[in-house]
Amino acid sequence: MSGFIDLLKYNPLVVNLYDSILDGKCRTVDGFVFVATTGRSGSQSLSKIFQAADDAVCFHEPYPIMASDYPDPETKQAYFRHLFHSRKRINVKRAAAGHRYYVETNHQFIKNYAEMAIEEFGDKLRVLHISRDPLKVAASFYAIDSIPGKTRTGRAYLLYPDHRDNLLQMGDLLLGDPEFEHDLYKCLWYWYEIEARVKATRQKFPQVRWHSMKTEQLNDKQALVQMFEALAIVHDPERLDALVGSRVNTKTELKKKAVDLKEVEDKNDRLVRKMEERYGEGFWK
Repeated sequence: MSGFIDLLKYNPLVVNLYDSILDGKCRTVDGFVFVATTGRSGSQSLSKIFQAADDAVCFHEPYPIMASDYPDPETKQAYFRHLFHSRKRINVKRAAAGHRYYVETNHQFIKNYAEMAIEEFGDKLRVLHISRDPLKVAASFYAIDSIPGKTRTGRAYLLYPDHRDNLLQMGDLLLGDPEFEHDLYKCLWYWYEIEARVKATRQKFPQVRWHSMKTEQLNDKQALVQMFEALAIVHDPERLDALVGSRVNTKTELKKKAVDLKEVEDKNDRLVRKMEERYGEGFWK
């Protein structure tokens, strides 16, 4: 019975009709805000900070997350496009209906559905680019055993180093060279690949309103005020005062490995030199 209901519910005609109804209900929405980031960068804390926005609904990784555990890398673009149009856009609009802002802090955005969201939400879409130091991001993923393309969480939520759609093709090095077999190299590559995707998306869609900031600035009230202004989002200063400095999702209980940041720095230097040989100096900036 549930299979028949799903078949009816996600029938393209039904989905498109419901989508048209939701478009009418979303006339009050001024902005659909998404976050472009690696993860382990304060994105969940950011979802709390956005509660200072005037009449906003804020979600961290809502269903469908659009996670990277697609069944077939050769057909993943079609897979994500279908998932976005049949479920993601519907859930976003249903949550946003009647509100002024919809905010989603989800690091799958820049990996798996940025272009579809830009096409769908047009000039109402805004993107906040949050960047944390690559050494700290890599060390954090390594410590919780989330290794791109290797461990369970790495396969589900990060990227695969050997996939053909990567902008920084380093799979031969990361998966085939004994000198670069350490998992920290995969975590470091992931940071640069995400930044390269941010750069490429901004260049491809120059009409989109973007704002970039560092993770450390999430503790800086003035930087947050500038963020709201840059994204054209009205906010309540008193609510913002109460939310500045919010920290969640530190994953302390999941940290399984100790990491020496000097070791991460050395490995980062080696990997960057190799990537610069292929892509030029400052390839990701």
